[in-house]
Amino acid sequence: MKKVLIIEDNQSLDDLLMAALQPHYDVQYVRDGAAGINTARNFAPDVVLLDLMLPILSGDSVLKTIRQFSMVPIIVLTAVQDKERTVKLLQSGANDYVTKPFDLDELRARIEVQLRQPEVSPVIHTFADISLNTDTYEVTRANHNITLSGKEFAILKLLIAHPHQVFSKSDIYETIWNEPYIGAENTLAVHLSNLRKKINFAELPEYIETVWGIGIRLSN
Repeated sequence: MKKVLIIEDNQSLDDLLMAALQPHYDVQYVRDGAAGINTARNFAPDVVLLDLMLPILSGDSVLKTIRQFSMVPIIVLTAVQDKERTVKLLQSGANDYVTKPFDLDELRARIEVQLRQPEVSPVIHTFADISLNTDTYEVTRANHNITLSGKEFAILKLLIAHPHQVFSKSDIYETIWNEPYIGAENTLAVHLSNLRKKINFAELPEYIETVWGIGIRLSN
């Protein structure tokens, strides 16, 4: 059975969705944003139903974080009829949205549409002798396999997707962590140091370059 993850803090709506979807899918639900991210990693759903108004982390933050490690179809459940916000959500990676209150048959139809979408081939980013696979999370350099943490992978992905572009430290942190950079200098410094150590080899050039006073870039 295809797997559906519901991230919604309304108990009554959760019960309604479970009753409507369980006969057709393997369904799990959680009621806060942080749990939603963890379950998205571990449950590996085929579709996510994501409410925007969540405790701990907002739906917007959950969407951006999931998109760092998965391209699972995400259908946003929103009570707000705001075209500008809807456009931003779609630009941030949402696949579809339904406005509350919604018809359950229509929601199931939208889920089926997402499940029928052809599988997207993994995106493989390359820079010189570095290769990064966004589907398998494999990173290699000059035929060496490299094991990165989730945050290290996300930083390298950001840099390798925009070669030679200089990112300020605050831009990197706020993009990857989805929170203000204030007071996070040490956290970012540790992750950058670890990333450098893992992808650098004595006989090979260093690609992560500090542009003093400006930021960080990937350059050869």
